[in-house]
Amino acid sequence: MMNLPENIFIKHAKYIADYRIAFLFTDGHSTEVDFHNFLAAPGQNPMASQFLDVIRFKKFKVENRSDIIWGDWEMCFPFAALYAGDLGVDSLGNRSASSKRGSVRKGIRQAGASRPPARTKGLSTMRPTGKSNAK
Repeated sequence: MMNLPENIFIKHAKYIADYRIAFLFTDGHSTEVDFHNFLAAPGQNPMASQFLDVIRFKKFKVENRSDIIWGDWEMCFPFAALYAGDLGVDSLGNRSASSKRGSVRKGIRQAGASRPPARTKGLSTMRPTGKSNAK
């Protein structure tokens, strides 16, 4: 389990190229996540695979300074995954044993104290199996 710092938010999210987005957090931590392996996974849910269209992929939004979303919540990831730079991390900071890790570049700062559970309310993770916890 990964410990997440409290009261940290996404300060900036910037499209880099292809399916890569760089994240800068309010504590100075940064990550760069490549979403391609997730989007191109065999059997991917069409709600997520539609974002293989780079034009659609580039239209992400940061909502509430803690969520990155596409469309009307058609695809989103837990804050913990973005902070860890690992799409296999769930909203509690646990790494899924069955998830496949994409290309990730992590910042140099390490995570600190754990984040309160209220922080993860409403977040979901879409898995390469095509199943979603989204409501």
